Amino acid sequence: MPMLIDWHAHHTPPELVAEIASLGGRAPKPDEYDSPRFSKRIAEMDGAGIDMQIVSQGAGVNADRFGPEQAMGIVRKSNDLIAERIALYPDRLMGSIAFTWADLAGSAQEIERMAQQEGFRAVLMFARGDMIGREDVEPIFATIARLNLPIFLHGGAGPTRQDPDLERLEDGGQGVIVSAFADAAVSDCVVRMIAAGLFDRYPNLQIVIRSSGGGVPLLLNKLWWKHKTPEGEQRYSDILLQHFSVDCASSSPRTFQFLVDTMGEGRVVFGSDFCGGLGPLERAMPVIQDQPDPWLLKTQTELNSRALLHL
Repeated sequence: MPMLIDWHAHHTPPELVAEIASLGGRAPKPDEYDSPRFSKRIAEMDGAGIDMQIVSQGAGVNADRFGPEQAMGIVRKSNDLIAERIALYPDRLMGSIAFTWADLAGSAQEIERMAQQEGFRAVLMFARGDMIGREDVEPIFATIARLNLPIFLHGGAGPTRQDPDLERLEDGGQGVIVSAFADAAVSDCVVRMIAAGLFDRYPNLQIVIRSSGGGVPLLLNKLWWKHKTPEGEQRYSDILLQHFSVDCASSSPRTFQFLVDTMGEGRVVFGSDFCGGLGPLERAMPVIQDQPDPWLLKTQTELNSRALLHL
């Protein structure tokens, strides 16, 4: 039987909730299915038929809004707590390495540190298009590429979180931030990576975009602009299909077929968004179970995941 590897799952360590609030940030709210007792997570995976899961820091733990010292403290503690919890289930759980854009040198060192720990196979990156192309950011990508780690690209909204106009809206604009801003930030970040020549410098770099790629697959036909290199020109869309994959979180069976058709069979992986608002993990399963040939699609996502994770 093919394995089902879940790229998109979160953990918000309760130890960090009060700490973030004490620093003046919005306290993250752990998902009702989240728990520091990862035996509960394993039980959910068993019930849904998921073989392996990559656990990423919860979006509410994103430390970019704090100063460098505070942000790095949160990142290190988050990584260490996830490492401690996945270590109990090495055959079922992997981790993605969190970092912060608030301290670039420290984050490069943190990625290096966590890559030495058993079970960490990817890097969690909150989309920040405003950071792409900067010289001082280069050590982040250089470290990731040297360690041969894939990036899991998540919505982050970046500077738009500080937009004062959001205060006129209900809930301080949180509904706008977690939906429109998050997807806009991802699309912006993806295209800037291509325009900045990132893949000229790091030709083996691979990136998985969360939540069905957001708006990126829909924009593919509009990415007709050509990237210029000494070897010639290449359409942005062609570069995207060489370096980016998408998970199927937030997809229906029909939209997942669209992703396969648009991105290609080799560019789709399974993702649930467990503990990120999904509810019970079984809710993520119809996207596979209700396919005309679930076995074929599971096999394809397993092959793609194994290649990305070097399993």
